[in-house]
Amino acid sequence: MGFKDFLKKVGDATKKVAERAAKEVKWRKKVGEAKREILSRFTVKRLERIANSKRISLYEEDPFTGERERLRSKGAIVDRLASNLSFQEVVDLARRYKIKYSDVVQELEKFRQALFEEKQTKRQEVEILEDIYDADQSVRESESESSKLLEVISEFEPIGIPKNEEDLKFQLAQWLSGQVGKDAVKVEYPFEHGKVDILVNDDVAIEVKVARGKQSLKNLLGEVYTDKMYFSSVITVVFDIGKDVGLNFFEKQIRALGAKAIIIPAQIKKSGRRQEIVIRQGKRRIVIR
Repeated sequence: MGFKDFLKKVGDATKKVAERAAKEVKWRKKVGEAKREILSRFTVKRLERIANSKRISLYEEDPFTGERERLRSKGAIVDRLASNLSFQEVVDLARRYKIKYSDVVQELEKFRQALFEEKQTKRQEVEILEDIYDADQSVRESESESSKLLEVISEFEPIGIPKNEEDLKFQLAQWLSGQVGKDAVKVEYPFEHGKVDILVNDDVAIEVKVARGKQSLKNLLGEVYTDKMYFSSVITVVFDIGKDVGLNFFEKQIRALGAKAIIIPAQIKKSGRRQEIVIRQGKRRIVIR
């Protein structure tokens, strides 16, 4: 086998792995959508009672300011319960309150067989649910890992004045390596349709941006959209330097895409010939000169 043939073989194998990973992500996302579909069939009052009995908070808290706001819409309440309940718990609740769910399970089975190009076979509901529960467990583990990373990233303090995304990205990667292990962190990880700034444990994609203009934030939305097709969790870290770029709008768009957003607020001040950045995180005030 020639060297070119060898490279082609390796490339084909890599492509197959990437395609399989993308299908797994699609399958897990579909399971999440199905869980929310079943929960949406409950009344709001019933959902609130379930949240109370399971001790699930229906308040949204800003991680930096600590401000709390109650979830009002049914969709927001469904999302909160879906994030805190397993698929098995949702099915058990549906059975208890006589909520229809079997049709959703059957549609999931059809989707799975078509996605993984399996022979169309008739299986018992209990067998189908086992596969669904496994996929849901993988999602929950990934979300738990993502939540832990959010806490770690919230403690990240840039050194010096970040000149661009490259500077901030490598600083953050170095910080994460010290927190979760060097082997768990990959920088500029390439995949079929792009490159992730930072990848943690081969599952959580992190994109880094300095909010210098609206175009860079539009690009970020495109990166998030693509990353969501290949990775279970996506986190964006945006360094706010005080420019009027409509950051709140982009933050909402990022979350609407199903990604998590961390905004590191900062304000650049000039002092004589020197320049300093003031970072505010709740009551914390960090000055970088």
